[in-house]
Amino acid sequence: MMMKLPSKPLSLGRVFGIPINAHYSWLPVFPFYAWTIAATILPSNAPGLSRAEYWLYGFLTSALLFASVLGHELAHAVMARAEGLGTGSITLYIFGGLATLKGQPASPTAEFKIAIVGPAASFLFGTVFFLIAQAMPDQARAAEQVFRHVGLVNWFLAGFNILPGLPLDGGRVLRAILWKWNKNFRKATQLAARAGLAIAVTLIVNGLLYFFLNIDRAIGIACLTMGIIIGMLLITSEGSKYGTFRARRGTIEDLMNRDVVLIDPQMKVADFIDKVLRDNRHTSFPVARERRLHGLLMLEDLKAVPREEWANLEAKDCMRPVDAAMFIPASAKLPQAQAMLANNKLGRAVVIDGSGLIVGLVSLSDLESLRSIKN
Repeated sequence: MMMKLPSKPLSLGRVFGIPINAHYSWLPVFPFYAWTIAATILPSNAPGLSRAEYWLYGFLTSALLFASVLGHELAHAVMARAEGLGTGSITLYIFGGLATLKGQPASPTAEFKIAIVGPAASFLFGTVFFLIAQAMPDQARAAEQVFRHVGLVNWFLAGFNILPGLPLDGGRVLRAILWKWNKNFRKATQLAARAGLAIAVTLIVNGLLYFFLNIDRAIGIACLTMGIIIGMLLITSEGSKYGTFRARRGTIEDLMNRDVVLIDPQMKVADFIDKVLRDNRHTSFPVARERRLHGLLMLEDLKAVPREEWANLEAKDCMRPVDAAMFIPASAKLPQAQAMLANNKLGRAVVIDGSGLIVGLVSLSDLESLRSIKN
């Protein structure tokens, strides 16, 4: 009989108020990695210990790697908080972790900081573990091997994650640089996603070459694995967000831009202009709290506001209050959306889900892009 694992992740508590979860794929990985260390690596590099001692060090290695991945994701979450973004939870998976953020960074600088801090943390962890290994006395050979191994793995994770393509951290760094350069978050996202796809294909091709040409099968398997991981993340969890859309069901959800810069109602107009507007070319911005729409901040309205008042006025003071012309359900059909956008005198609308939460944006230009693709 086949047993189906629960889809809900295992809760491990909270760190800094952030819920920490572990996907059930960690259950077989944790003891398997411990066995790999206890049965293969340590006996050949630190002989003379009992089986129980080898297993103890094996589980220590798994625990340290688990903690390292958690530290990597916590670094993202803490930096996101420092940049004014809320953090949902952290879920640790078989090949890494995922820190969910509430909203998108308002500027390329914030995006860069949030992205780079993860690999930086992994590199720092690797350096600390390696220095601890170097300081170990000769009689603690097993412990020295454990810390050296964890240090090298953290360095590898830092190097792998900094590859310049989404959904890796390096892809977010690349997106921040492109966003700063072209002032267009969506185009920067699409370019970084294409870079991620190119990296995935390159790794897979190199893996096949290394494996079948007998150059180095271990490297080949590693390249194949990493390429497939990146590719699957793009296709499944990130494909609809970063890749080229496909209007499969003919609804707004298939077409909308999921990367939305939300403005807090209490953000000062001066901060909006200095930190958000200079890095985005939109003419309207959703004003929202907890992903619930409060109104739209329109550039044409801000032009009438004297510059000396920017420091005192908040977004809620200048926004247009929410009305039915500003939003559309994610389940709306494309013809319905086109008619709505053509008549709302905005040319774009906020997309909301069944709970009334903001999930994206759609514009007439998006529909025109779809028409040009079909033609």
